[in-house]
Amino acid sequence: MNPINVLYLIDSLAHGGAERQLAELIRNSDPRQFRPHLCTLKPSCGLYDELDIPKECLNFSSFVKPSLIGVLWRLSRFINRNQIGIVQTFFQDPCLLGALVKSFTDVKLIGTFLDLGFWRTPGESRKMRLAYPFYNGFIANSQAVKDHFCNTDGIASSRITVVYNGFDLTAIPAAATIPQDPDAPPVVGIVANLNRPVKRVQDFISAMSIVHKHYPETTFLVVGGGGLQPSLEQQAADLGIKDCTTFTGNVPNPLDYVAQLTVGVLTSETEGFSNSIIEYMACGLPVVVTRAGGNIEMVRDGENGFLYDVGNTDELAGAIMRLLAKPDERKRISIVNREEVPKRYSMEAMVTQTGDYYETLLA
Repeated sequence: MNPINVLYLIDSLAHGGAERQLAELIRNSDPRQFRPHLCTLKPSCGLYDELDIPKECLNFSSFVKPSLIGVLWRLSRFINRNQIGIVQTFFQDPCLLGALVKSFTDVKLIGTFLDLGFWRTPGESRKMRLAYPFYNGFIANSQAVKDHFCNTDGIASSRITVVYNGFDLTAIPAAATIPQDPDAPPVVGIVANLNRPVKRVQDFISAMSIVHKHYPETTFLVVGGGGLQPSLEQQAADLGIKDCTTFTGNVPNPLDYVAQLTVGVLTSETEGFSNSIIEYMACGLPVVVTRAGGNIEMVRDGENGFLYDVGNTDELAGAIMRLLAKPDERKRISIVNREEVPKRYSMEAMVTQTGDYYETLLA
């Protein structure tokens, strides 16, 4: 069987979680199974420039401007010129654009669900539901995400396939492979997008002020940047933990900081499938995360980390202090998580399962 030409259609390819996953899928694809192509709606740099594949920026601006005709023409031409068999879309505007171009091309169309739709308004939901009948199938990155769209949008369960995000084990920093000194001052950290209030990083700051009172030698690390950073820094100052809390801002490789942590935290109120949790686990960290979305598929309470109710900072602080007080338990969980990632979340598994789904869809 000849390899399948697949086109990925996404807003842009900057350094975000979904964008990094797509870039890794492209980099690790098996050319004997499928050949990746890329179209972005808006100009991109960074990851976009790093990918040596056929690609094009469509310079899309709006569905209500005459320029939409030119965008559809360029997209159709790209599909036909590269003999694309499957178009996979990411996020709202690419999803709608994929539905429109389906009428002009002979392709199979796949939608991608990566979160619980926290960004959707009633109007946006109506538009998405109009697009879904044009799609041949969908990929969700967790069972929680699949269940959400089945229940909310009435999509048949058989139309959505779950493929967990993958992690490239070769990306683990060398520092993360060295056993931590149990006598070293602990570091508790979070990796999060500081542009999104749903990440609730303020809960992390509040809980760390509690931890600091009982474990004053502990330092705290907030990895990531965004518009909320100044208010979070002020919160840390108001709670008296400014001097022991570091905000890194946006960084090209969060794993370099994850390798320094003793405990990894996630405070999101909504989460489809967290790349941060995989990164924590791959580096051998015990994790404390919210009972939200796909988190409960990844973390088994008391076995490889702890779950807590969204917004309950006392419960969050208590779980962290339990781990800080018990080095042996941290060591046990570290072993469990290091073994878990290659078994359940390897990059090879994600690429293979995705390619198999493409073949099934075309067959």
